[in-house]
Amino acid sequence: MKILIIEDEYLIAEGVSLTLQSAGHEVTGIAEDLSSALALAGQERPDMAFVDIKLANGSSGLDVARALKGMGVTCVFATGNPPNKAQAGGVGLGYIAKPFSPRVLVQTAAFVAGVLSSGASAAMAPNGFNTL
Repeated sequence: MKILIIEDEYLIAEGVSLTLQSAGHEVTGIAEDLSSALALAGQERPDMAFVDIKLANGSSGLDVARALKGMGVTCVFATGNPPNKAQAGGVGLGYIAKPFSPRVLVQTAAFVAGVLSSGASAAMAPNGFNTL
């Protein structure tokens, strides 16, 4: 699965990228704000994106997720500031809370792949994944 990472903390972004690549996913890029996320998503449309809520340059992960949803990209928030249902407004499938383990990250990506390919239900979500 092609995955875009939107995270402004370099070490976290690199760790997420390496973990996902080790699990067989293709990371299409790492963005730290709205403009770079949209540029990367436009170049090579990802299947999904892991999106932090608080980003560089005052960008909001919620705004990024809204824009990506409009491009047909499924978003999961990976954040220390979990959104509530009113905030997320249906733009994200759910969230994993920082700090998260590599296992939760990989299982969440596999769950989203199942949702996209076969319509897997929220009941099949891994531990650590929270629906919105």
